[in-house]
Amino acid sequence: MTPHGARTKAGQLLSGFIRDIMEEQTEFAENEDGSMRMVTKAEALARNICKRALGYTENMEDAKGEDVEIVHQPDKTYVQIVFDRMEGRVPQSLTEGEEKMTAAEKVTKQGVNKINEVLAEGEESL
Repeated sequence: MTPHGARTKAGQLLSGFIRDIMEEQTEFAENEDGSMRMVTKAEALARNICKRALGYTENMEDAKGEDVEIVHQPDKTYVQIVFDRMEGRVPQSLTEGEEKMTAAEKVTKQGVNKINEVLAEGEESL
C-alpha cells in the first residue's frame, strides 16, 4: 500500500470511529420543563454550537462566594457554522505545504498568478 493509500485508509477508519462515537447516547440535555434526558454526543455538540451562536448567560460563584452572572455574547464563528450547516455548505480547505488555505484564498492566489502570467507575456511582446 502506498503512503497516500495508507493515509486515506486511516482517515476513513478515523471518520468511521468518530461517527460511531457521536451516536453514543451518553450526554444529558435539559427539556423545556427542566427535566433531563439522554441524548447522543452529536446532539449535545449541536446544542452547544447553537448555544454559543445565540449567546447565553451563566451563574457562577466568585472567589468571595458571591453569585455572579456572566453574559456570553453571540459568537460569530458559531453563527457561521450554523448558517453553513443549514445551507448544506461544509467548510473547504486546501493545503499548500504546511499552511492551510481556504478555497477562496486558493482561487485568489490562482487569479493573481494568472494576471502576473498575462502581464509577463505582455512585457515580452513589447
